Amino acid sequence: MDSNPYLVTRQRLVQAPPGAIFELLVDPSKHPLIDGSGTVKSARQDEPQRLALGSEFGMDMRLGVGYRIQNTVVEFEENRLIAWRHFNGHRWRYELIPAPRGTLVRETWDASRLKRQWPLKVMGFTRSTPVNIERTLDRLADYFDPNTPRPPEPEPPRPSPRKPRAKSLTPAQEAKEAARKQARAQKAAQQDEEGAAAQAAKAERLVLAEEAETARRAARNERTAEARRARELKETEKTEQAALAERAQAEKVAEQERVEAEKAAEAAREEQAKAQKAAELERAQAERIAAAERVKEERAARQEHERRTKAARAEEAEAAKTRKNAPQVPVEPLPPIGATPRPLTTTPRRPAREMIAAAKAGRRDAPAPGQGTEPAGEPDTQEPTPPPAGDRRPVAAARRMRRAS
Repeated sequence: MDSNPYLVTRQRLVQAPPGAIFELLVDPSKHPLIDGSGTVKSARQDEPQRLALGSEFGMDMRLGVGYRIQNTVVEFEENRLIAWRHFNGHRWRYELIPAPRGTLVRETWDASRLKRQWPLKVMGFTRSTPVNIERTLDRLADYFDPNTPRPPEPEPPRPSPRKPRAKSLTPAQEAKEAARKQARAQKAAQQDEEGAAAQAAKAERLVLAEEAETARRAARNERTAEARRARELKETEKTEQAALAERAQAEKVAEQERVEAEKAAEAAREEQAKAQKAAELERAQAERIAAAERVKEERAARQEHERRTKAARAEEAEAAKTRKNAPQVPVEPLPPIGATPRPLTTTPRRPAREMIAAAKAGRRDAPAPGQGTEPAGEPDTQEPTPPPAGDRRPVAAARRMRRAS
């Protein structure tokens, strides 16, 4: 795609030598055969049959309505290059480049040197010209293609309404015609130079405008960047302030939590101290209660011991009294070894176990049968020896007797 809409170039390989294509291009009457736009109708009868450098030729055109244009050949190189200039200033150029299988034809529409380009854009030439050039090259290739039938020859040129020129010119007329052609060529060259200068000035203005636009854009970008940096700085400051406020709030909350934690710890210590104090009080109370219980138990044990001691002493005294009052049974001495035992002369005493049981029961049983009289021997006058006051052996003896019974 062309970067400049006022300078369009297309090319096509045509299977024909450059000379044949060039001869077709230098004959204005053959231009309707290859025109792709459909606007070129015919050449006038009084126009030159073969174009050359500086030649002027007119063509009958039709674009909705019929009209006539005048062109001037401004570039010419035999079998290689030809270009003509429209009266408005734009050019049609054909370059012929030899190729292995024919000729590479390059067609260019150049309106980049015009002072006023906007009419071409308004009339739609910037949109239709690329398509028309491609159609022209296709028709040119078809014209020399042996497999494609050639289009019919165009209508013969109509006679010009102008007065026909004399066939033979005098030297003065030839000089005048040459001077006129030279003046036209100079005028065309001057117009080209003016167009080039205008195009250069326009390009310079465009460059200056682009530089100014670039400078404005750079300044605008710089201002935008400055504003963005200011916003970012403001946002950063706002963020920092928010962070500081949040940090201060967090520190305040942490301080409050620390104070509350210290208060809670102090309360916990006080509770612990109270609990310890209560525990000590409870322990002291328990110790006092335990001491009182021990004292009570010791007192009860002592009273029980005293009671038992009294009971044992009473039993002992009763037993002693019973023993004292009991009849004494004489004990027969054992016979010597080997002697015959003698029969007992007295009745044996009651067993000691029955006597102990009777003493414990607090009763005095009658003597056993046969125990009503004392033996004839010596009476038992031995008194029982009471146990000492602090001696606990009677109590133990009484316990043993109770267990034995």
